Amino acid sequence: MNSLRLRILLPLWLFGFLPAMGAARMMGQPLDWFFGITGVLLGGGVFLAAYLISGWLLKPTTAVMKGTTAVLRGVPPDAQSAEWLPADFWKLRCDINMIFAKQRQALNAAEQHACQTAQRLLNAERLLREAFTALQGLFAASDEGVLVVDAQGSIIASNARLDDFLGKPVEEVAGRDSSRILNALVERFEEKAVVTAWIEKISASLEGQHETPPLVSNDNRVFSLRSSPMRTDAGEVIGRIWIVKDRSEMRVLENQLRESQKMGTIGQLAGGIAHDFNNLLTAIRGNLTLAELTPASNQAGVRDKLQNANHATTRAAELVKSLLGYSRRSTGVAVRKATNLKRLLADVQNLLKHSVDPRVTIQMRGGMDASYATGDATQIEQVMLNLCLNARDSLPADKGVIEIAVENVTHRMPSKSADSNDAAEFVMLVVRDNGHGISEEHRQRIFEPFFTTKASNKGTGLGLSTAQDIVREHGGWIEFDSEVGRGSEFRVFLPRLHNPEQIEDETPIDNGPAINAPLGGQTTILVVDDEAPVRSIAMNMLGFLGYRVLEACDGQQALDILLRTQEKVDAVLLDIYMPKLSGRDTFKELRAVGNEVPVVVCSGFVIDPDEFTILSQGRTPPVDIMLKPYSLDGLSKALAKAVKKEQGEERPFELTANRTLQQAPMLVS
Repeated sequence: MNSLRLRILLPLWLFGFLPAMGAARMMGQPLDWFFGITGVLLGGGVFLAAYLISGWLLKPTTAVMKGTTAVLRGVPPDAQSAEWLPADFWKLRCDINMIFAKQRQALNAAEQHACQTAQRLLNAERLLREAFTALQGLFAASDEGVLVVDAQGSIIASNARLDDFLGKPVEEVAGRDSSRILNALVERFEEKAVVTAWIEKISASLEGQHETPPLVSNDNRVFSLRSSPMRTDAGEVIGRIWIVKDRSEMRVLENQLRESQKMGTIGQLAGGIAHDFNNLLTAIRGNLTLAELTPASNQAGVRDKLQNANHATTRAAELVKSLLGYSRRSTGVAVRKATNLKRLLADVQNLLKHSVDPRVTIQMRGGMDASYATGDATQIEQVMLNLCLNARDSLPADKGVIEIAVENVTHRMPSKSADSNDAAEFVMLVVRDNGHGISEEHRQRIFEPFFTTKASNKGTGLGLSTAQDIVREHGGWIEFDSEVGRGSEFRVFLPRLHNPEQIEDETPIDNGPAINAPLGGQTTILVVDDEAPVRSIAMNMLGFLGYRVLEACDGQQALDILLRTQEKVDAVLLDIYMPKLSGRDTFKELRAVGNEVPVVVCSGFVIDPDEFTILSQGRTPPVDIMLKPYSLDGLSKALAKAVKKEQGEERPFELTANRTLQQAPMLVS
């Protein structure tokens, strides 16, 4: 008996029992019999009748409930319940079954989709794990030091190569603070101010990738720094990557390539220079022969011939000096000094005019203002010679013109937007020709390595590529315009230097008459040179000036005289390239034992003054550096400077008779 039947049974029992009690009361009968056997029988009969009636009444409801339950379970109702179900119930059953079928189908599809999604997630997780493992491998195996920083400045990751660069793990240097690690990077370089300024500028920039020019570290290796922001697909900056790249080996290769290019340029110049040099030797020899044949009584004629030979010698010396200055080997790291670009172009013009057809006109144009830039003069000269030789090769058979110009301009960097007003001052070097020009199809490729329109035996295609790399390293760029049949114009822009404090040393060639030298008296000069004719000329000149002269044919003999004899030497004229013991080693050994004799260095090669400053080991460097051939006037000035060194310019020139060997001045040649 279910609860619904109980709920109907009680009202039916009361409905049958209570009216009987009311009727008896109305007929005046006592109600005691209701509480006796008669009442119990009557109540039981009423209850039985109510039970039967409630069962009959609930039969349709029960059938509907059972049918509904059967429908919900997906089974047909039993036959007993089916008799009491209305006809609409079967229609409703069909609709419900259709709904359930669709829901089961949707559920099955959802389950299948969930299974597929789960499998895809598992595959994605596997691929992500593999990609992460591969990325970790690449990260660890990279030959570049990598630092990954988030938007808040915390270090996300770094690799072992960066630890090697810093000398200790990143965690020990800075923990997770990126500012501390960047400060540690700065401390590893010699040019700390330059690196600091670059990092500050890049940290505030949201633009693309930036890279420093090659930087020298404290251990004399060459590195570059590169940085770029990390962005999401939506363009939001979520961090920054810093990369430290060791460029030492690449720098060596680049230097070798540039030296090769330089030698190639010299090879192109050599033919014309040899021709002009032979002409100068012809003039020298011819004038000396004529001087020998001139009667002794005709002193004016002899002097005239000797002056002509001297003039030709001076021109030959200038030519050799220009060639030596250009051909000297680089150390691998650019020597950046304040460079007079007008004088540099004059040297370029001097070299170029010996390698072009005499029918070609070479013009030079310069403004009135000084034009200085900080750079390696040899590399800039290589760029200009390369452009000039390219211009020479494009000239017509006759009436060819090459114009070289220098001008101070105000210009915007190419990387700046057209609307930017951030212009700066540059020195613009121009090479213009009236040759055949560059075709439209070749203009986009002329700076590509190994691209050339020349024959295979005429060029390698590396000239303009090397030139562009050199100019970029100097903070500049190259532009060009060309028109087929009318010629080309190349413009090199370099940052201008105002009021330079240090100018590249350039020893002028003395070609004037000898000046009156201080009286030699007891002043003794030691001439050290392995070439007997050169040594003889120097001794004769010094004897003419009134000095007492000693000679040594190599560095070892010079050390024996200076350190192991009682000879009082006031200055030394020292050659560089000698057998047994070179001039460099001789000078270094003298300074190592504390001998401060003044030295004047003399060589047929261009010498870097900084080299001897290092060799002096903190002691007195050479008084002067002379380039052969030297004149009597130049020699007398260098010796006067050497002998006066300890006495000072203000004091009158006099020799101290009791000067010790260690106090004696030394002259290097």
